[in-house]
Amino acid sequence: MIQYQKMIKNDIRKSKLITGTIMAFILISAMLTSLAASLTINLFGAIDHMLISAKSLHFMQMHTGDVDLEQIRNFADANNSVEEYQVLPFLNIEGADIIIGDDSLAGSIQDNGLSVQGEKFDYLLNLNSEVIRPVDGEIYVPIYYMKEGNIAIGDKVIIHGISFTVAGFLRDSIMNAALVSSKRFLVSQADFERVREFGQLENLIEFRLSKDASLPAFEAAYQGAGLPANGPPAITYNQVKMINGITDGIMIAVLVLIGILVIIVAFLCIRFTLLAKIEEDYKEIGVLKAIGMRVSQIKKIYLAKYGVIAGTACMLGFVASLPLQTLFMQNLRLYMGESGSSLPGLLCGLLGATVICGSVLLYVSGVPRRP
Repeated sequence: MIQYQKMIKNDIRKSKLITGTIMAFILISAMLTSLAASLTINLFGAIDHMLISAKSLHFMQMHTGDVDLEQIRNFADANNSVEEYQVLPFLNIEGADIIIGDDSLAGSIQDNGLSVQGEKFDYLLNLNSEVIRPVDGEIYVPIYYMKEGNIAIGDKVIIHGISFTVAGFLRDSIMNAALVSSKRFLVSQADFERVREFGQLENLIEFRLSKDASLPAFEAAYQGAGLPANGPPAITYNQVKMINGITDGIMIAVLVLIGILVIIVAFLCIRFTLLAKIEEDYKEIGVLKAIGMRVSQIKKIYLAKYGVIAGTACMLGFVASLPLQTLFMQNLRLYMGESGSSLPGLLCGLLGATVICGSVLLYVSGVPRRP
């Protein structure tokens, strides 16, 4: 055993450059994989936490035009899947009619509108994940515009000559993501009525369903009942989760892809290096076989070397991913808040680094058998 250790140490010293290169590739791959695994867990945790805090809807149909509340109530009462329902007004305002400071939102690609706070669910939250209760004269602005740098707390927003003061920013479980084309500004009921005549009114017909309810079956029932549907296709809870996760999900997918490419390069380096080393040690290997050492024992010598390299690189990669998590989590925390306990994310990050280490050892174990 002591002899094996000496051989490994001497081999590593003789090929410092090659060893360092392989180690660097494994470290980067482990770091990216660990980072992606941790971010994935934190992303799902943050989305779930936000949707629970906002008491998000399970089904929503936007409708332009009048709504027969009696018809909706009769449908909800007759459908056992419905726990709660509400109809929220959404007042579409032309971007040119929204003045922030000296600039308007005329060039905005978003469909901007005013809304009031939900009475039963679909709450709009502040940056502390608390339900907002605006007072007259205040307006709460989507995080999207805060991120764009267009506005700050205390600024004035003028809509058709009516002035509002920005009291804060809001998280919207339905229209939060930058990819969603609509954005809700939150005002009090009295202020909403003051501006109502200047915009185009839409209605958000929203439902929360029981735990065992089937969303496809409910959607089919809604359509079959001939209820208002003069607007975009209905949105369901699963789509809400997907929409909120897609931006950060793309970033995580890119990290995984880069990590895969890096580990492939590391595998190529290991293959060429290991095969060259076996060729170099051909005579020594023959002597070891002659004195009765089995091939599996000889393989362990090389496996031990790369085990040291991979283990060290993966541990350093995991440690390097920790400060990067803080950087990458900034956008996630801004849009969705905290994800809860950080322990699951750390454990998954460690698991990601362990997977890379195991993959390297598995690959090294198989290389000598290949032509």
